[in-house]
Amino acid sequence: MAESAGRNLKLKDGSVVIASIKTKSVSINSEVIDISTDDSAGWRTLMSVPGQKSIDISFDGISKDSALKEKAASMTDISYSALTVEFPDGSTLIGKFILASLEESGTYNDAVTFSGSLQSSGTIAESWLP
Repeated sequence: MAESAGRNLKLKDGSVVIASIKTKSVSINSEVIDISTDDSAGWRTLMSVPGQKSIDISFDGISKDSALKEKAASMTDISYSALTVEFPDGSTLIGKFILASLEESGTYNDAVTFSGSLQSSGTIAESWLP
């Protein structure tokens, strides 16, 4: 894997970068399916095809606008229908994500910061080649 700066991993709603995110983490999950039986001689046996697949994204940053807060407060549509996760090497993940949480915090005379998470919903298009 080539070296790259974390700031080059971008979260986009269409072509617009979401908020002023400083740090982000992408977790690609595949739920394993245990198919062990009495014939497994006590050893766990897992199916080679994953069950449920999901992508979770966590992020934090400094509040410069209210776009994320407005999305969270709407309570009627907290989804991004075409969120793009753009990796530094040019590969992408594109699909529907739900804003699962958003928290703002700050201290007196300090910048207001936020943290949040997004969870995939439905099929995600993958492009591992730039």
